[in-house]
Amino acid sequence: MAGSPRRLKDCVALITGGGSGVGFECAKGYIAAGAKVLIVGRNEETLKSACKSLGRHSDYLAGTVTDPKFAQAAMAKAKSGFGKPVDILINNAGTILRKTAEATSDEDWAAVMSINVDGVFYFSRAFAQQAVGKGAIVNLSSTCGQVGAAGLAAYCASKGAVDQLTRAMALELAPRQITVNAVAPGAINSPMLFSKHTDPKLSETVIERNIESIPIGAVAEPEEVARAVMFLSQETHITGTILTVDGGYTAV
Repeated sequence: MAGSPRRLKDCVALITGGGSGVGFECAKGYIAAGAKVLIVGRNEETLKSACKSLGRHSDYLAGTVTDPKFAQAAMAKAKSGFGKPVDILINNAGTILRKTAEATSDEDWAAVMSINVDGVFYFSRAFAQQAVGKGAIVNLSSTCGQVGAAGLAAYCASKGAVDQLTRAMALELAPRQITVNAVAPGAINSPMLFSKHTDPKLSETVIERNIESIPIGAVAEPEEVARAVMFLSQETHITGTILTVDGGYTAV
């Protein structure tokens, strides 16, 4: 019916980086809504444990999102395992680099771009190639795609690229009734927030330091971001949007 949200029951959702954090919370939400879920990531044991928790309507595939053949393999596994092509793609897998542009090596730059940009592109392209009807792509971006952050040059650049890919593919896929959006969180209480600090002591105070710049006075919990992802995957008249979930950080 026109104006109704997309039904998640019996949909097939594929979630990259689905074994933990926001990705796992998304998987839980889709399972609860009656969808079937394929989670992908690099750590097979983490994925296996996540699927045990998610139940019989979930499956997993281990590999790296930086490999375009893996994206095709994931789409094929979802179709063969669940009996239909993927309806909803959540590009959640990502990495961070805490270095200034000057200190970023060629290898550092390539590593961030390969996961945060190439991975999103490969999976989005594979999804578009196999999608047979109305569907949705939701990318995980960041406030760093909208505003600068000193010491996160490569990460900021990668998330800016995700935002632009989101907008371009939204226009390309609109005639097929496929929506393409992104959620742009600020600080999230998840493993990435505590990782890769140059001084281990910085990870111990990272929440307090982030709260100082968040008007609402708290960092986001993974389930809050997951709810925004699910919202965008259900709404059929929202496309090309970057939905900020940052407690007011970018409103200042």
